[in-house]
Amino acid sequence: MHAVEAIELSKRFESVWAVKNITFSVGERAIAVLAGPNGAGKTTTVRMLTTVLSPSKGFARVMGFDVVKEFREVRKRIAYLPQDYGAMGDVTPYEFIAYTLMMRGFSYFVAKKEARRWIELLGLEQIAKRRSWVLSGGERRKMLVAATLASHADVVFLDEPTTGLDVESRYSILKVIRDASKELGSTILLTTHMLEEVQLIADHVVFINSGEVVAQGGPGALLSKLPYRYRVVLEGVDKGCLGNKHIDLGEKVITWVKSVEEAKHVAEVCKPSAYSTKDVFLEDVYLYIVGEKK
Repeated sequence: MHAVEAIELSKRFESVWAVKNITFSVGERAIAVLAGPNGAGKTTTVRMLTTVLSPSKGFARVMGFDVVKEFREVRKRIAYLPQDYGAMGDVTPYEFIAYTLMMRGFSYFVAKKEARRWIELLGLEQIAKRRSWVLSGGERRKMLVAATLASHADVVFLDEPTTGLDVESRYSILKVIRDASKELGSTILLTTHMLEEVQLIADHVVFINSGEVVAQGGPGALLSKLPYRYRVVLEGVDKGCLGNKHIDLGEKVITWVKSVEEAKHVAEVCKPSAYSTKDVFLEDVYLYIVGEKK
């Protein structure tokens, strides 16, 4: 059985289709990532999967239950952290996590024990007894991620869980997410627009652009779709020297090559003010595929 399954899932707001015919599935105990830029349709997709929004077309199941016809059963089996979760009241991280777990049916003593455990896992010991209104945005985000993962839900939905975090905190949270999936046996579906994070933890990646799936698969399979080995970033060049195989980022331009020697040749021809070469990663797959579809 798939933990999450979407078949031609679509959502229309008035005359605009925010999500169009999205189809993918996630196995149990897997970590799946919906990846794409802001406005791609990731949050709308998650809101349909978590029963917050009803689809305009298509259907979805979570742990075998229809998200529309059996929404109550779905809600019993999921935990959901929205991207824009705000009000938390005058509580400490320790209190918030414990209260959240008690609301989900944990006993008082188990909730307190789990709260202490997740405080340690997320490195929140120094702020565990501070009121939430004095915490930074990143500290509040860590608290929310801890409370969501601590739920032991069958399926955990995390919408942009690393928003507002510094680089070190982002990677520590990704490690906790990966470890939590293994230890708790939860299926985790998260969204991100920061594609460099994806291949660190994902078993399955779904690339979304303009409300549609443009590619999906395991990180290795997706990387194999790219017929290049290196990314070259050039500054101060005439884009015409690169032909059609490039992404214009304003002051910088990205292109791809198959060898270091080819990268040097590009630099000799284009004469950039500066350039760098590095191995491709999943962001390059996304940029290349989206560029091919234009």
